[in-house]
Amino acid sequence: MAIAGACPFSAMAAGISDAGKITDCRGRSVTIGPARRIASIGGTITETLYALGAADRIVAVDITSTWPAQALREKKSLGYMRAISAEGVLSLRPDLILAMNDAGPPTAMDQLIASSVPVVFVESTPSTDAIRDRTRFLARVVGARAAGDALSAAIDARFSALATWRAAHPRTPRILFVMRMTNGHPLAAGSGTAADAVIRLAGATNAGAGMQGYKIVEDEALLTLRPDIVLTMAQDAASLRTALLADPGFRLTPAGQKGAIIAMEGERLLGFGPRTPDAALDLARMIDAAMPA
Repeated sequence: MAIAGACPFSAMAAGISDAGKITDCRGRSVTIGPARRIASIGGTITETLYALGAADRIVAVDITSTWPAQALREKKSLGYMRAISAEGVLSLRPDLILAMNDAGPPTAMDQLIASSVPVVFVESTPSTDAIRDRTRFLARVVGARAAGDALSAAIDARFSALATWRAAHPRTPRILFVMRMTNGHPLAAGSGTAADAVIRLAGATNAGAGMQGYKIVEDEALLTLRPDIVLTMAQDAASLRTALLADPGFRLTPAGQKGAIIAMEGERLLGFGPRTPDAALDLARMIDAAMPA
């Protein structure tokens, strides 16, 4: 299944081929130096670099870099990762640009590639294997292999804890992730999205899995999807709850009849970084608590 932003080359295959030479997820061979002034375009990259102990080498982050919280306070802002200004990035004099493969716009990425600053694209597929691969890859990029091994082991242990919890709680309710309301209707996640992946990781069923990508769901289709619970991002939860509960179609669904709407901070929920196993376990527990006994 194709995932938006996925690279044609697996992150497993990407790495350091010789001293200072990186093969990124697009199969590009990039020569990097000491990387003491890193521009991080993508919250997953920022979160991983902090966890690897490389925070002092980051000079700028994009606004999806919400974890750790001090990243947005301590570092220069690059704006939103899909609306990057190449001039803004280069004005900060980075000696390495690390960007999630779905960063954009493409014209800005092309301008950065054409500059004298090395640009390394990082696999953005939302999967457990990709989390492990990204962690090891970024550890190699910043020369922190031992820290990468330790972080990878910790991630694996937390995935094991998630699997244990899921085995003891086998229910698979239907969850519909709603990004926002558009023209009075929910914009919901189908297959091939990070929301679909995290819902499945938490042991639930994505009610929108029959759709591809994000789609606006009209009232009749919403009734067909029959969500038991609606999941959304905490940043927009209050306004979205009000809008959904005012929607006659939503009120006829199992989720609407119970008012079952849960939320989690967006990057933690959808970022697929080191915090993902804990986020998925918390999500599984929230889903379980929202279901009738």
